[in-house]
Amino acid sequence: MKKIITKEIRDSISKRNRLVIGIILIVIMILSTAGFALNYESGNDQEYSKITYNGITFLRNGDYWNFNSNGQDLMTKHNPEETKDVIISSRTYLDSYQNKPLYFVTETGMPDYEIGRNLNNFVLRIQNACIKGENCSTSLPIKDCKNDNIIIIKEVKDNEREKIYQEDKCVYIISSFSNQTKYTDAFVFRVLGI
Repeated sequence: MKKIITKEIRDSISKRNRLVIGIILIVIMILSTAGFALNYESGNDQEYSKITYNGITFLRNGDYWNFNSNGQDLMTKHNPEETKDVIISSRTYLDSYQNKPLYFVTETGMPDYEIGRNLNNFVLRIQNACIKGENCSTSLPIKDCKNDNIIIIKEVKDNEREKIYQEDKCVYIISSFSNQTKYTDAFVFRVLGI
């Protein structure tokens, strides 16, 4: 048989149950907020790094290093410290490219994203091209190293060394596919005078 409960007892039990549930929810909310804050703090150390190189502050945000150079906000996959070992025999600086077309010759047929993203605000335009005297299967404009700014990106062959060098106005970036971003970042730093 069921016990007879008065209205006061029923209200008291209901009030106590609501109080217990309220306290449990408050504890869960506090613990989840504290857990998020602790997780964010520890993740923050891994995600964000900061270095200063030649007076320029590089701030790592996720996979990219953000910095400001020549009045532009730029980002690269590597920072200058990570590209110190790249051999560069190029005399090209930003004034060589400012307000002039920049052409690319790549094995993929696409302009280099890293260089294009960082120099786009300085150059007149970026476009693929074919070097005069080479057999091109597409209808790209024919350009030559004497008159046009061309960046040629090639993968190393046989025992060839990875390097960046210049012949007239052509800059050759020769590296393994896995190092191409590192080498293109090193080139960007050289052009920007970093």
